[in-house]
Amino acid sequence: MESKRFIYFAGFITLFGLGGVGVLLLYFFHDLTLSNLFCDAPQNTFLQLGIGILYAIISSGILIYLLQKKMLDATRYFFARLMKKYTIDVNDILFLSFCAGVGEELLFRGTIQPWLGIWLTALLFIFLHGYLNPKDKPLFIYGTVLLIVSAGFGYLMQASGIIAAITSHFIIDVVLMLYLKRSAFPNV
Repeated sequence: MESKRFIYFAGFITLFGLGGVGVLLLYFFHDLTLSNLFCDAPQNTFLQLGIGILYAIISSGILIYLLQKKMLDATRYFFARLMKKYTIDVNDILFLSFCAGVGEELLFRGTIQPWLGIWLTALLFIFLHGYLNPKDKPLFIYGTVLLIVSAGFGYLMQASGIIAAITSHFIIDVVLMLYLKRSAFPNV
């Protein structure tokens, strides 16, 4: 039960903490409201959803392919053990992925990207997630690919809108966590 509380606490902190900071920064430091961020996008909502889904399918395939490589066994096992430790089920995966997709994209792509640009924002995003550890070469390689995927979220935001970035982030997180859950519980 304690692990479930931690999962929901982490999710809510990501959604309301990071997302809330993003909304506050939008309000105080940008000439853009939350409504404008969602409604005044270059593409309509349905096109953004489609573009986000397509990007997520391609990116997820590449990331899972990498995670299956022997050199990333330790990285895959590390995340699979976390899935097992916190007894994460499909509902938890959907919840955490939604919170991360919305909260992180509001902050990073919606608020920070206009200041730092696509690549510096992506670098900050991946660095804060701990993937760029030069002492762990396989994790660093995986983090470098995630840096490119994260920059893709920035380009999605710029070319299509925040919904495309959120959709893609959400789906990639769901797919990767389901894959890692299967790595933790191969008979499930």
